Formats: sequence, C-alpha cells, structure tokens
Amino acid sequence: MSNIKHNKCPMRTLASEAKARLASGGYRRDLPPVPKNATPQQREIYLKLCELRKGGENIENPIALFADKQKLSTLTHEERQRYIMQISADYLSMRTALDSVVLNA
Repeated sequence: MSNIKHNKCPMRTLASEAKARLASGGYRRDLPPVPKNATPQQREIYLKLCELRKGGENIENPIALFADKQKLSTLTHEERQRYIMQISADYLSMRTALDSVVLNA
C-alpha cells in the first residue's frame, strides 16, 4: 500500500496521533488501568470517574453527567429509557471496578 494514495485516510490520522502521544509521553500513567473488557462508552465513563475522584468531587447525578443531551433529545421515549438504563449499568460497573482498584491499592 502506497503512502501517496491514502495519505489522508482516517486510520492513518489515528495512527499518527497515537504515535505523537507515545513520543511525547502523553499517555496518562497516573490513572488506574481501564478494565480490559470495557466498551468505549464504559472507558469514557471510567476515565471521567477517575478524574472526578482525583479532584475530590462527589457525583450526585451520574445520568446527567454522562448522558449525551443532544442524543437524548432525538430519541423516542422507549429509546431514551434504554439509553438511560445502559448508562446507569455502565456507570455502576465502572464505579465497582474503580472501587475495587482503589481498595486493592
């Protein structure tokens, strides 16, 4: 595969960004490792939870914090309920995983 033909493809862009992060030491080593079986949405929740816990903030309404408000406005009632249930399940599983890492440390 030639670099000239596909120099602006999304995969090449992602690879160059990852390479730049690796070279600059931009990967965060101060956060606990994300569980291996986590989905991308769970990964995002986990990292946000780590940041909030590190800052000493208390989470009062996790649904409002982690839900995409624009996406919620476009969903039907049934889809909205399903989306909220998924977010709450992801939040609970990632909070449990984070609590177990913190307790073991």
